[in-house]
Amino acid sequence: MNIEFFNEGLECLMYCGQKLTPEQKVLIENSLIVLQNENRFSGMYFWGRISTITRDYYIAFGYTHDCLKDRKFFYTLDGYQWMMLPFVHSPKIFQATILCREPFIGDPILVTSVELDPTFEIGANQVISANVPERVKLKEEERLAAIVFIITEECAVCPRGALYKLTDGRVIPNQMFRGLNDLHVENISNYQILRLPRCDLKHNLLKRSDYNYAIDFLDCIADVIPLRQAFSLNFVRNERLVIIKSCFWPGMTFFHKIYSRKHGFLYFGNGKKNYDISFMY
Repeated sequence: MNIEFFNEGLECLMYCGQKLTPEQKVLIENSLIVLQNENRFSGMYFWGRISTITRDYYIAFGYTHDCLKDRKFFYTLDGYQWMMLPFVHSPKIFQATILCREPFIGDPILVTSVELDPTFEIGANQVISANVPERVKLKEEERLAAIVFIITEECAVCPRGALYKLTDGRVIPNQMFRGLNDLHVENISNYQILRLPRCDLKHNLLKRSDYNYAIDFLDCIADVIPLRQAFSLNFVRNERLVIIKSCFWPGMTFFHKIYSRKHGFLYFGNGKKNYDISFMY
């Protein structure tokens, strides 16, 4: 959520029970403004909070030139001192993060031992042999970075037209975006995933008769499997507000005020994925 409308965005998400205390609001907003100025970010966003046993993690990110490729994530335990999340590139760390069932403790230097799934090999005589499961030392700071990356990749939402792709390939906020209207706000195909697209450009463009190369390069949330069940959309007509919740990651909520540029997402949860979504319908 953009800190330009930090307080108003939190008020919109109070419908979902996501809120901060007045002291936390002031502390986080002011500290993020300082963080943006120190790093000379073009945009600064509050990502959310991951609940732990002791002290909760507050997450934020900013970018300089490209709002998808240049994002840098930060975390804090006190709402004041922000530290950069490490960049995780090891597949074993991501696998261990998904398999880890222990709750977050709130200690970035804590190390947990996680047993990975066993691997299988087929020999020359078509004999299947299983290898001993490998144990990985998982630092909580790396686990936090991995879970933030996974959640963002899977369910960070933005409205269609909010981002604009320039001819040089950079992606920036669309200054001409004025919000979705009454005709488009309840159509889930008008919402996109806020990450680099995984589908081919032609795949995304061919699904729309009113396609636009500059704004339809992102993947649509309607294509997330299970189709049209991974997200729930609610339109609060009295408030002229749309709320989208992720069914895979309980606590991830997106809001958008129609006929305005105000939109954003927040995650308030414990970092646990809902693997039972297939049995909920």
